[in-house]
Amino acid sequence: MLNVLDLALAFPERCERLASLSDELSLSRNQMRMFDRFFGLDRFHCDHDLPLATLVGQACGAVLARNPEHDARLSHVAYCHTLLSTCVFDAEHPPILAPFAARGLEVFSATMNHCATGVSMLGVLDRVLGDDEVGLILIGDKAFHPAIRLIENTTVMGEAAAAVLVGHRPGRFQMLGTHTSHESRFWLNSGRRGERYLDGFDEVYLEFACDVLCGAMDRFGLGFDQIRYVLPHNVNVPSWYQIARRAGFDPGKLQLSTIGQYGHCFGADPFINLVHADDRGELDPSDLVLLFSIGLGATASCALMRVCGKRPAKP
Repeated sequence: MLNVLDLALAFPERCERLASLSDELSLSRNQMRMFDRFFGLDRFHCDHDLPLATLVGQACGAVLARNPEHDARLSHVAYCHTLLSTCVFDAEHPPILAPFAARGLEVFSATMNHCATGVSMLGVLDRVLGDDEVGLILIGDKAFHPAIRLIENTTVMGEAAAAVLVGHRPGRFQMLGTHTSHESRFWLNSGRRGERYLDGFDEVYLEFACDVLCGAMDRFGLGFDQIRYVLPHNVNVPSWYQIARRAGFDPGKLQLSTIGQYGHCFGADPFINLVHADDRGELDPSDLVLLFSIGLGATASCALMRVCGKRPAKP
């Protein structure tokens, strides 16, 4: 079984409050109130001048520096991103992957599950990696334009990067299974101006999320009462309370406290919530946690993880 050997996060130092974004995102007074009072959004790490490769490199450098023995066994590096392209098409490999390609490692990008791609990649590398091989999942995007930064009446994007070391050797978190499902009515995105390819998605979103969560529990042969936490994507607080109620589990099992701190950081959210719960000492050995994310298009992906061993001391 695949294990998460270690993971690290990185955020831009620059932090913006919601109140400062009204002009940039053309938000009305009522929209500001909605995002603040009802959706639980407060501040976001975002720096338009910080290159994406630098941000992802900070998370990557931290996790590899802590694990030189795993770095020596590194064989596959997957860069997971929500935007279809995060660099210009002028090189064989994106800047994020180029240093690993130069080492002769197997490198590739993955994007088609959008914000769910990082969670989906756990299942991919479980099948790809040999017993002694180590993989590295890199996740990161830039919220560089208002059209990308705002999902209308839903959430505001922040910036973060995650670097996740995985392999079949013992690790902090053991992956017990994955579950992925697609809602194919919303796959088309030609990029044409004015195209409304997501029309109707908000009407089926809650049902889709509930179906995937309940389907995952059925697949794993578990009830929600056996799960310590659901570690979700950080869209907004009310939608997750509705999902919990519809799916029939205690909203206290949701890790939602990072929504106000960071906003929706593309595909990094479930890993942010995993680190957050672990750093706060909220996870004990043998606890089960469920990583969950939905990407526009629409794909939902879950990964069931078991906490193994004691939380390592921070340096």
